[in-house]
Amino acid sequence: MSGIEIFSQQANATISYIALFLLVLSCFYSTAGDKSISAPLWLLTIGILLDFFANAVAANASEAFIGGQNINGYVFVELVMSLLAMLFLFLSASSFFGAPPALFWFVASLGIIGVVTVGLFVFFLPDGNYVNHMRQVFPLAGVTCILVGLLSRLRSNRKNGYTFATIIFVVLLVWMLLRAMGMSVSFEDKAWYISPLLYILLALDFLIIKTDSLYQSIDRKNIEIKNYNQKIEEIIRLSPFPIIISRLGDDKIILANDNATKLFGIKPEEVERYHLKDFFADSDNRKLLLERLEAEKDVQDFEILVKTPQSTTPFWLLASANIIDYNNEIALYSAFQNITSRKTREILLKNQATRDPLTSVFNRRYFEETVNQNILDYKSSKEPYSILMIDADFFKRINDTYGHKIGDKVLMELASTTERELRDKDIVARYGGEEFVVFLPGIDEEQGKKVAERLRQSIAGIRITGDNDDVISITVSIGVSSSAISDNVDVLIKTADEALYRAKQNGRNRVELFSKQDMQAFEAEKHLSHKDASADVHPVFEQETDEEISLLDGIESNPLPDDENIVVEEEK
Repeated sequence: MSGIEIFSQQANATISYIALFLLVLSCFYSTAGDKSISAPLWLLTIGILLDFFANAVAANASEAFIGGQNINGYVFVELVMSLLAMLFLFLSASSFFGAPPALFWFVASLGIIGVVTVGLFVFFLPDGNYVNHMRQVFPLAGVTCILVGLLSRLRSNRKNGYTFATIIFVVLLVWMLLRAMGMSVSFEDKAWYISPLLYILLALDFLIIKTDSLYQSIDRKNIEIKNYNQKIEEIIRLSPFPIIISRLGDDKIILANDNATKLFGIKPEEVERYHLKDFFADSDNRKLLLERLEAEKDVQDFEILVKTPQSTTPFWLLASANIIDYNNEIALYSAFQNITSRKTREILLKNQATRDPLTSVFNRRYFEETVNQNILDYKSSKEPYSILMIDADFFKRINDTYGHKIGDKVLMELASTTERELRDKDIVARYGGEEFVVFLPGIDEEQGKKVAERLRQSIAGIRITGDNDDVISITVSIGVSSSAISDNVDVLIKTADEALYRAKQNGRNRVELFSKQDMQAFEAEKHLSHKDASADVHPVFEQETDEEISLLDGIESNPLPDDENIVVEEEK
């Protein structure tokens, strides 16, 4: 491939050495971490190096011949190196084909035979013409092998580097043939630059082959990803659970299986029109899910409240989500399970534990626990709060006159009106029988009295129809206590109860406030309640000739005196 011309001048040899160094450097870079091209490129580079140094030995032999020295040793080394160069080029071409490792032993055998043959014709049967033929045949055979190997790689998708290398070696082969036939004599004085030019072009070609190999690797990865995604899609479509894949960047839905489209009420062909956030009924719920994903990358059994485009009625799902790579995009894989029936049962059980079964307001236990915690919070912020004790006037007489069914209806209307007239954050509870208690956060004693008065007037406007078309009205007495009295829930309830007792004493259907002066009077008397600890009767009823009882007391009522009045209006 090269010639002894490059050693005719020091400058020419230096340029050739630099070009050869660039070739080796390019080979190092191109083959780093890439086994698919490592073997053929290194074998090709070693073959070129051997050919180069074979010509260096030939140049030394020429100088020795001129000096009258025996050059048989030089010729032998030159031909052996040229033979090895041919064999390495053959191995390089075989690597392009993907030949098995066993081929190495065949080539090694050929090498041994070749070395013996060279030694025979150099030392024992000296033949100058035969030696000259070997000098020409070895490089020609090596270049031909490389061309065949490169042609086999032209079938690949990424073939720019192999095409360029094929052109280089075709031109080189033509030049070598012309030179062998003595047709390039006129260019002999300029032939030295062929070798460094070849090395530089091959160094550039190695980089192109490296680029092609990288693109081939990307193509293979893309095919693997495509096959992987196809498997995922098939698994998702056959999954018994609703599954959605959405882009993490813009939240747009990429894929949803049939169960998911049925669950969310969308058409399969319209899936890509939606974003996952479109189905969240609670934006805070979605924000919490994203925060969990950002922290953990994988969230299991997360409860979400969702809705469909066709319905505003939300329902509960149990979601499991994790971040995946889907079609070279960062995506969110979400699987769902409908738990609406379970959540309904949970809410029902919670209501049964915290709600009064008749009126649906909170029960006494829930009130005391929740208000006690709220008082601790308001105590730290120094905000006021108030408690109302509400009791239906003459409720026992309504029960006795119209029956417990109407009595229950009265209690339900009373509770409903109370909740309707108050704020969402106010807490209403049935404290026992016909007695209700209310916690008003952020309300001081004067404001609490105004709220109680407004509530008393609203309840006085209630009209309930009895079984005989009788229209029944009801009034209440209300006691008010506030944080100005105490920060203890039990004390507040007792003092509000005392105020309620006073309202009963002063004629009912009125509001009474337990003031600081009242508290001082009670402390002076060393008691907070008019209740008899041994009695099972509310102190309000101690002053009445007839006991009033609640539906829950389980005590038989006494006959009513004829002279007691019940507020009853007949429907006209």
